[in-house]
Amino acid sequence: MIRCFGYRVAIGAGWLVLAAAILWHAAGACAATYYVSSEGSDQHDGLSPETPWRTIARVNTAPLMPGDTVLLRRGDCWREQLLPTSGSEKGVVTYGAYGSGDKPLLLGSVEKNDPGDWESDGRNIWSTTGPLFLGGYLPEGATFYLDSLSFVECDPGEALTCDVGNIIFDGEASCGVKVWNESDLTAQGEYWYDEEKHLLKLYSSRSPASYYSDVECALRRHIIDQSGTGYVVYENLALKYGAAHGIGGGNTHHVTVRDCDLSYIGGGDQRGGSHTVRYGNGVEFWGNAHDNLVERCRLWEIYDAALTNQNSAPNVKQYNITYRNNLIWNCEYSFEYWNRPANSLTHHIRFENNTCIAAGHGWGHTQRPDPSGRHLCFYTSPAQAHDVSIRNNIFFEAKRNAFYAPTWPEAAVAALDIDHNCWFQSEGDMIRLNTASYTMARFAAYQAESGKEPNSFAAKPLLLDLPNGDFHLGQGSPCIDAGTGVGLTRDFDGTPVPQGAAPDVGAYEFQRPQPPPRVR
Repeated sequence: MIRCFGYRVAIGAGWLVLAAAILWHAAGACAATYYVSSEGSDQHDGLSPETPWRTIARVNTAPLMPGDTVLLRRGDCWREQLLPTSGSEKGVVTYGAYGSGDKPLLLGSVEKNDPGDWESDGRNIWSTTGPLFLGGYLPEGATFYLDSLSFVECDPGEALTCDVGNIIFDGEASCGVKVWNESDLTAQGEYWYDEEKHLLKLYSSRSPASYYSDVECALRRHIIDQSGTGYVVYENLALKYGAAHGIGGGNTHHVTVRDCDLSYIGGGDQRGGSHTVRYGNGVEFWGNAHDNLVERCRLWEIYDAALTNQNSAPNVKQYNITYRNNLIWNCEYSFEYWNRPANSLTHHIRFENNTCIAAGHGWGHTQRPDPSGRHLCFYTSPAQAHDVSIRNNIFFEAKRNAFYAPTWPEAAVAALDIDHNCWFQSEGDMIRLNTASYTMARFAAYQAESGKEPNSFAAKPLLLDLPNGDFHLGQGSPCIDAGTGVGLTRDFDGTPVPQGAAPDVGAYEFQRPQPPPRVR
């Protein structure tokens, strides 16, 4: 059970704190650091750990300037959506953490654990007693609005499609199974979302509040919506239980996501109505995007892609986007990329030194209408592309294909710089490149026929403790000293690179045992 701060109010009178902050910035002296705690107050100035703000909404309305930093207290959590403010070439706006303990947690869910949250419809069908709202918070002292629009948590134009994309039971012990018609509710844990009434209906042999110890309902909105922003840094944050993207939005640049954890993301109905298309990525850069970086993040249990840059509009450019030193496991796709139509452009995309484990083994795989399970998923991408680099990665086990690019133009394949990777897949076609498919046993044939990956290899990476999620390299791993220099100086842990004759493959450098000190 997660207990964190949240309440629902709407816009009221102006705040003296806001005016004071504007005047402070006008005086222009220097960059400011603001603090946020679930025990704070939005009437505070936010300028010290002793006078923190309380809500993310207060952060969203703050007149942040280039160089400013917002720090969330570790161990606290918020059920709010973060809407970041852009920095500029003069300085980034940073969203980070302070204090000790767990990373500050941003949740995209509502908790339904009280008996009063549910009422019986008969036939083991239980309905929420009211609409499900994430809680779009505004500072203390504001006036309540009681009109219905104020209590709709999606955008006003999307009120009928705000969906529950996942239910996380009992502290991640299991997830709900989404069905598309109320009549399909026939087994424990199956649920259906009523778009017209904004109600959740769940099949349970008794009240969900007593059957489960915790019920988290993930709502379809990005936990961080960064649309149209630039010069922003997110670091040391944890994002969970959102049914859209963890971090999403189009037209971004100079965005850094560093040392963040994202899990149990996605599953929302993207369009509503009869379309029934579920979606949700960990970090997505949509449309025009450039000079973005994701590094040293952990991503797991993502409905679609852990990391992705995508586009479907004409005359769009995506370039200088780097994903490095990330740990990814149990996501449907580790990295998904596509750009179309042909008059758009992609260049200088880097996916390097990532450790990717068990694609397609996550919570959403069996619920998908199109179960895939791929580490590299490169769908039809007719846009011009060059300098796309896939190097120094571990790709271990995938439900379907470790590398999938079924319709890539010859020019794009020729421009793909892919090498020094470790591949392992015990069953099925590991690689599908255009019309050719290769099992792991035919990896040498793939190398010869494609002309790619002369320094890559197919072998178990020998990770230290794979069953318990320790993805460090073990003694004797073929990944040790098997990489190539890509400009990294530190690994996921901050260990200097390289530790041996060459960089290692994956997110970790192998640390050789130190000899005992000599006794004189």
